[in-house]
Amino acid sequence: MNVYAQARETLAFFEQEMIKLLSGVIERREKWHSLKDRKVFTEADRTRGQLGYWVAAEIRGRSQRDEQVKIDCGIWWMALQDDDSPIVYASFTDTPKRLLQFSWNRSEKNIRSFDRWGRTFLYLPASDPADIGKSLNRLLDELLKQMS
Repeated sequence: MNVYAQARETLAFFEQEMIKLLSGVIERREKWHSLKDRKVFTEADRTRGQLGYWVAAEIRGRSQRDEQVKIDCGIWWMALQDDDSPIVYASFTDTPKRLLQFSWNRSEKNIRSFDRWGRTFLYLPASDPADIGKSLNRLLDELLKQMS
């Protein structure tokens, strides 16, 4: 009982560091294909349940078709039912509706996918913090290609 406050502080520090990592990767990204007028919002989820835990960023912008675009991406613990390992993921959220679910069959790039809540999530394992930026950029590349 005496270590609860210290444990919460440690977790909050970890979440803030992961948010800084995600924000930095997104801000340093140079190629956005056809996504313009980008804004980034970050969050850490402290709830638990069937959803797992995550540290996420939402990227909002506009497509070349002048559609509103929302991309959810980040690090997600316990996202997969049969594996507790963390993943780096990316998905369209509400818009554009035409891209919420898309077919993903590119196993040669080692990028995997799953469908949940009417959305397609692309993901890679998040075993090493040093690889998170590279993984996130790979996922964003593939997700943004879906817009064309």
